[in-house]
Amino acid sequence: MISIPQSMFLKARIRRVAWLLMLTANIAGCTSGNESESPEEVSETAALLSGVELKLVVVDDPGLAEAVRLLRGEWQGGTGAKLEINEQTAAELLDAKDFSADVVIYPVEFLGELAERDWLAPIPKATLEDPTLAWLDIFESDKSRLATWGTEAYAIPFGAPVLTCGYRADLLKRFDRDPPETWDEYQELVELLADREKLGDAAPPADRPWFAAVEPLAEGWAGLTLLARAAAYAKHPNHYSTLFDMESMTPLIAGPPFVKALDELAAAAKYGAESKLDFGPEQARQALARGQCAMALTWPAPARSQQLAQGTAEGSNEPTSGKQAPHGELGFIELPGAREVYNLGSKAWDKRRAQDSLRVPLLGVSGRFGSIAKKSTNVDAAGQLLAWLSGPQWGQRVASASKATSLYRTSQLAAAAEWVDLEIEESAALQYAEAIQKSMSQEESLTVLRIPGRQRYLAALDRAVRKVIAGESQSQAALDEVAETWRQITDELGLESQRKAYRRDLGLR
Repeated sequence: MISIPQSMFLKARIRRVAWLLMLTANIAGCTSGNESESPEEVSETAALLSGVELKLVVVDDPGLAEAVRLLRGEWQGGTGAKLEINEQTAAELLDAKDFSADVVIYPVEFLGELAERDWLAPIPKATLEDPTLAWLDIFESDKSRLATWGTEAYAIPFGAPVLTCGYRADLLKRFDRDPPETWDEYQELVELLADREKLGDAAPPADRPWFAAVEPLAEGWAGLTLLARAAAYAKHPNHYSTLFDMESMTPLIAGPPFVKALDELAAAAKYGAESKLDFGPEQARQALARGQCAMALTWPAPARSQQLAQGTAEGSNEPTSGKQAPHGELGFIELPGAREVYNLGSKAWDKRRAQDSLRVPLLGVSGRFGSIAKKSTNVDAAGQLLAWLSGPQWGQRVASASKATSLYRTSQLAAAAEWVDLEIEESAALQYAEAIQKSMSQEESLTVLRIPGRQRYLAALDRAVRKVIAGESQSQAALDEVAETWRQITDELGLESQRKAYRRDLGLR
């Protein structure tokens, strides 16, 4: 069956809401993110941790690892606990037969894989209640959607960016247009802004490239861009199933929502750069900043991560700004949405209700998590370390050292400019921060697959999207091939184990 009965849906949602309410009640007495522990609490913590030795592994993130190293003295001096910091690549982690450490900080996309290998322990209640962590300060989807596996929290967030729509605010004002709310409006703007002659004196010189919009279509990104575009069409409020049927594991990727989104993606790409298949989010952001396009699906990198990458200015101990001065006035909003959503049960398109948001963000594209290893002999101490590293006092310093993160706390909105590697107005930086916050607060969202075999599933989708963009295949035929490949991958990995993993990915038991 593709859909689930309404009664089952309501019961599942009630269970999920009840769990969140219980968690909220448990931590209602916690201090806010800006409050510090009392001297008595600090001394008690130090007494409990004194002499403890913890091993932390950081995966695929030299900048974040270095930020933790710089804080090691602070941690050891305040707690008396020793901290060993090691680095691994994702390939080394996934190729291993076992995992021996206390804490691991890793890309968000590997949560499901590591949890299904039984390498991770659920986050203890004591950690979630720790005032140092300030769990309530974290954006809702970061903690209740991305950080959970099944119905339990398995991770502590360090920030997970989502694709946003960056745009030239000065050009939209020139044409008296608002930023797009839907993908239909986005396409209208693409066709309008593609004609550089209509830009008048705002157009770049004739010897410089110009294209209406840039979307991430490089290898490894094209499939994700399709999912981001399809999210609003595919995520119906009455159904959990989106990418697979949650009961049979039949792939749904060749269904109407994804075919429609791929047709629209291909239509917009016709107005893009000749090298459109070479653009990832970073290249898209750079093209927007250089004045080569009017819109870009992208996100800024934290300013500090760019500073660390560039090093210090010659002859100075101070880091360079690391920020790019953009051409024109930039703005940021959530990705466009849709007024219609496909109903898997009736096999028809439904109008979204007036009270429903048009936007459905794609979660799990990038970001970093911290988890406690199942084999840790110091689970409580490991939880305290994660709370300390991710909490309001040090979290921004740690997370912003990574190119793969974004802000993840309400308290971080006040420092929005620190999460943007562009020299833009403070109001524009706040626009970006609020776009992330709104995306992480939407009731409906679509999460990128986190089940075992994720990379294989997405690679097949990626190849299909790029073939369509290159004019080598039609959308329906390309996605039919993807569906067949997904069936084969599922059968190879084990249908029943994959079904159970997909249900946990959806937040179900």
